[in-house]
Amino acid sequence: MIQALSYIVVETPHLDAWIEQSRHHVGLHVDEVEANHRIRLRADEKFQRFVVTKIDGLATMGMGFEVPDAAELARLRQALESEGYPITQGSKAELSFRGVEDMMFFHDPDGVRIEICYGLADAGTPFVPGRPIGGFRTGDMGLGHVALITEHFDKLSHLYRNIFGFKVSDHTFAPFRVEFLHCNPRHHTIGIAHTGGPAKIYHLMLEYNDFDDVGRAYDMALTNPDSIGVTLGRHINDHVTSFYLKNPDGWMFELGWASRTVGPDWEAEELEGMSLWGHDRTWLPDDKREEARQILKRLAQKGVRAPVVTTTQTATTKAQL
Repeated sequence: MIQALSYIVVETPHLDAWIEQSRHHVGLHVDEVEANHRIRLRADEKFQRFVVTKIDGLATMGMGFEVPDAAELARLRQALESEGYPITQGSKAELSFRGVEDMMFFHDPDGVRIEICYGLADAGTPFVPGRPIGGFRTGDMGLGHVALITEHFDKLSHLYRNIFGFKVSDHTFAPFRVEFLHCNPRHHTIGIAHTGGPAKIYHLMLEYNDFDDVGRAYDMALTNPDSIGVTLGRHINDHVTSFYLKNPDGWMFELGWASRTVGPDWEAEELEGMSLWGHDRTWLPDDKREEARQILKRLAQKGVRAPVVTTTQTATTKAQL
C-alpha cells in the first residue's frame, strides 16, 4: 500500500521562474544539480521533495508515491499490470536524481505520470529555507496533498482506493463532485474532482509549521494580485487556512497551515461545501462561482465553525516591536 506522497516531478520551460518563486516566495531550499537544466527542491531533511528539469516543450507535473520496501513495490507492480497499466522501470539516472533505492512509473487514466518508489534518502546537509520560515509539516505524512481535476473520475477513484489502498476521508457534490482520499494521518493526500472541465493538475498543498508564514506569503502575492488563484480562506474538511498561488506552469501551490489528521476510526461524510469562509475561486465559471458563494452564506447563517488544532510553533521568542 502507498504510505505517502513522497515527491513531485516537474518538467518546465520556466526553470528560472521556478527557482525564484520556490526560493523567495514559497521558502523552499533550492539545490542546483545541473546549471540551467536541473534542480532539486527540498522542504525538509530529505534528499529532495521536487525534481525539476528544464525542457523546451509543454510543462508537466507528476507524483512520486512511497511504499515501505521492495516487496510492496513488486506487489503493486503486479496489481497495476493486471489492471492493464504498462509499467516502466526507473533508470539508474532517474534513481540517482531522485535519491531513491528503486522506482517504477506509469501514467494514470488522465495521462499524469505516477512514480512509485521506496528508500528516499536523507540529505547530507541541513535544510536551509529560501526565506526565513519555520519549516514545513512533512514527516510520516509526506510532502502534502495534490488535487486533480479529472475526466475519468471513476477510473481514478478505483486506482487510488482499490489498487493503492487509499481510504475516503469525505466527499461532496457541490459545487462539483469531489473525493478526498487519505493513506496516512494527513486528512487527504489526494483530492479528485470532476468540474466539467478538461483534466489538469489543480494544486499541491504545502503546509507551513507557522501561521505567520502563510500571511507573509499572502502579503507577497498581494503585490501581484493576478498570482492569486484562490483567495485566503479555510477549508471545511481538513480545516487548513490557506490561499492558492499560481506557479510558473499555471497550476497552483496551496500554501496552508494547521491541517487536521485522521485515525483508524475516521468516518467519511458528505460535505456541505468546500470551505468555511473565503477561498474565492477566481477560475470557476460565473455560475459555479456564485453557487460557491451561496454555500458560504448558508454555512455562515448556520454558524458552522471548526476548532484550530496546531502543532507546536517553531518560534520560541516574542516578536520584537
